[in-house]
Amino acid sequence: MIRAWKIDYSAMHDGPGIRTSLYLKGCSLRCIWCSNPEGQAFEPHLVFLHSRCIGCGLCAERCPVHAIEFEKESGSQTPRIKMIPSLCHRCGECLSVCSPQALEIWGTDYALPEIMTMVEKNRAIYRRSGGGMTLTGGDPLFQWESSLELLEQCRKRGIHTVVETSAYTDEEAFERILREIDWLFIDLKHMDPEEHLRLTGRRNDLILRNVKRASSVLKKRNRELVIRMVVIPGINDGDNIQEAAEFLSSLPYVKGVEFLPYHDYGIAKYGLLNRPYSLPDLKPPSEGLIESCRKAISAFGLNRAR
Repeated sequence: MIRAWKIDYSAMHDGPGIRTSLYLKGCSLRCIWCSNPEGQAFEPHLVFLHSRCIGCGLCAERCPVHAIEFEKESGSQTPRIKMIPSLCHRCGECLSVCSPQALEIWGTDYALPEIMTMVEKNRAIYRRSGGGMTLTGGDPLFQWESSLELLEQCRKRGIHTVVETSAYTDEEAFERILREIDWLFIDLKHMDPEEHLRLTGRRNDLILRNVKRASSVLKKRNRELVIRMVVIPGINDGDNIQEAAEFLSSLPYVKGVEFLPYHDYGIAKYGLLNRPYSLPDLKPPSEGLIESCRKAISAFGLNRAR
């Protein structure tokens, strides 16, 4: 069994070609800039999309544990629902009667044969485009055993595989994953261990050891390793980029480094999850800042992935 919150059957930015990307639930880090907070917790979330609700009340009537109540909003003729998360079992009964789709569950369990059937459907597209299956998240290595089984099945069937991870995972488990994949993205957050702890909730010692391990194993296997870094102005730019470039240039192998500009597209999701967002006023980096990061890694002989 594997738990995913999204499946994209035509992904084009998660590895080569056109891919089936599985966004898995669960992540050991809590990056303060995360744009996919729905992927952090392993537990599914029942989400209420207020703008879609027509106030019919069918969801409250259907809920077997009375986790949904109606409340009248001041100045509005249409009642709105109030969810009680502590009572909700996320059984999905309310979704079955919500025709405007104002309720969603972020997180679905799939049997591994079911996932492989989904992946196999696009085999002809993979063949023409050079694509395959990508595991992302959240962090797919939070569910490393199920992820490993999927990767093994894909390898046996000749389907190209990509994993995107923070590399914060058990070292022996990571070694087993590295033996199965064709392409690895590692999302590098910050080089300083104390800043990493402040920004993500974890130190980076284990991550850096796993980056070194990935570089060595994938070089021997002639597979691809790409480092991704989200550039967040005032948080991980400047000297941190220099330190990252120095560290990465010392490794046996890195195919390239890709800089992704910070964006605030995920802020609305925090509201849906009833969580505060830590960087509400932060602006995306300028193209000039992104280019300076690219020049910094080029100065150390590293290739730009994009």
